[in-house]
Amino acid sequence: MRSKAHINNLVFDILYKRFLLVIAAILVIAIVFGAVLFLRSQRYYSEIIYNKQVERLKFVHHDIESEIETIKRIQYGVMIDENVDNIRYLYASSPYFQRYQMIRSMMDQMKSLKNSSRLVSNAEIYLKSIGKVISDDEINDLNSDTWEDMQQELFKNTSTLLTYHNRLIVIEAITRGVDSRDLDCVLIVELDQRAIEEQLKNAQLTDEDIIVLTGGERQFIVSSSREGYSMTVDGTEAAQRIMLADRQFDVIRSESGALETQLLWFYVDNTNQVVIGTALTMLLIFIAIIAAIVLFGFLESYRRVYHPLKLLLEDAFEQVRAGNFKYRITRGEQSHFAKLYDSFNGMVGRIDFLIEQDLKQQLLISHAQLKHLQAQINPHFMYNSYYLLYRMIKMKDYENSVAFCEHLGKFYEYITRDGEDEKRLREEVEHARNYAAIQGYRFKQRVKIEIAQLPDHWANIPVPRLILQPLLENAFQYVFEKVSSDSFNCLSISFREHRGELTIRVENSGELDTETVQHIRSLVEAGSEDGQITALTNIHRRLQIYFNARAGLSISKSWLGGLCVEIRIPDEESEGIT
Repeated sequence: MRSKAHINNLVFDILYKRFLLVIAAILVIAIVFGAVLFLRSQRYYSEIIYNKQVERLKFVHHDIESEIETIKRIQYGVMIDENVDNIRYLYASSPYFQRYQMIRSMMDQMKSLKNSSRLVSNAEIYLKSIGKVISDDEINDLNSDTWEDMQQELFKNTSTLLTYHNRLIVIEAITRGVDSRDLDCVLIVELDQRAIEEQLKNAQLTDEDIIVLTGGERQFIVSSSREGYSMTVDGTEAAQRIMLADRQFDVIRSESGALETQLLWFYVDNTNQVVIGTALTMLLIFIAIIAAIVLFGFLESYRRVYHPLKLLLEDAFEQVRAGNFKYRITRGEQSHFAKLYDSFNGMVGRIDFLIEQDLKQQLLISHAQLKHLQAQINPHFMYNSYYLLYRMIKMKDYENSVAFCEHLGKFYEYITRDGEDEKRLREEVEHARNYAAIQGYRFKQRVKIEIAQLPDHWANIPVPRLILQPLLENAFQYVFEKVSSDSFNCLSISFREHRGELTIRVENSGELDTETVQHIRSLVEAGSEDGQITALTNIHRRLQIYFNARAGLSISKSWLGGLCVEIRIPDEESEGIT
């Protein structure tokens, strides 16, 4: 009880005392800052608003200027394209098909120019040399009166933006010669005045404002307000205020040297009223936000900090201290302590897994050792071995008798000398060779045994003890003892390396059908310990515990007709090996 009380006091001391001091300091600073802001806002807020308006106007002007400059670059690129020269000089002498290609190519360029900007409403090129007007979707004959009017009007003004017959246009022209004033080709891009109006209207701060775009001669071009069409903008160049429709407006200007245009913003200055109302509103909102933050902070700190820490420090660690490694912290929502909870759960789960794994490993190894010790020292095996040795000695086959005794001695030494849980793979393979040699003397005329060479890279990798010899034992006990000597009987052990994994394949001949193989596979995967598959199940589970889920046994039908058992062993540097 004292430890729990100490933990609760610790959490309270760490969190709430310091949290209250921080919140109080923030609240005092916020109120002082709000009061200073309110007192000083009337003096500099007007300048801030004005500067923002100037920046806003320059931004809008720069945006329009950038769009038109982009249009001009594309327009100039069209005029210097070889397709224009081809139409001007080669059109008359070209066959009909080439003329068609020239016209189609020019229409495609007009279409691209039309789609190059949101400000473009139409694009058309006037070609005097062939008497045609080409747009993106049609071809018309060039009217001589239109051409003369155009030539007279367009040379009057050198501005980038021109107002021509109530159209706002950007032109690019080619004359007949360097010093000639006779036009031969004129590319006109008509701008969408509605789009410019909307852009200017979006820049307004209030509905009372009016933004006007004027040209090089101070001629009116477009306005954000319909009333602007009747305005006279001449004489406003130096004035800071202007009377317009019996109302007084302040004026902000933005000049563009590249386009030779001027953007005028007529607005009503209500700064003082706005400042007082805005500052007071901001102060009240600020105080309300701080109060809401304080309240929200208390509630959230309890829900997201105090309670999760209490759960971790009091409940979780108490469970672990009591030895309950099955305990896990559950959370119903995303928490800031999610990673801490996951780390705690992972730590406890890992401890529980290691404990359970160690117990399982010890039980399985003990079970395997007991089974194999009983199997190899049982009277039947000893009788067969000694009877075979007796026959060889009686037949004065001393050389094979000595070799047989050596294999038999090594076999019993391996399974009885110590209780080590793991061996080197080369020792396991050598033990299997000894067992195969012993059985080879007994089934000399009935079974052909082939054991491949173990790759050097895998010789010293540690593996669980007794994983290979029991597979051979199953083959001899359940297959070769029951078949006649006339049939072809074969037992094979081979090794294959692939992508950091060693596959040991143990195959025997026989007459197994597919259904039996599938039944054996399902029993091994389910962990059954029934009859002849006990050794298979034991080896499969021990390999998965010792390495990871990638290791284990794979059961299939061998090309020899019997059972094929594959042992998958990952490299010792592979992830997941214990």
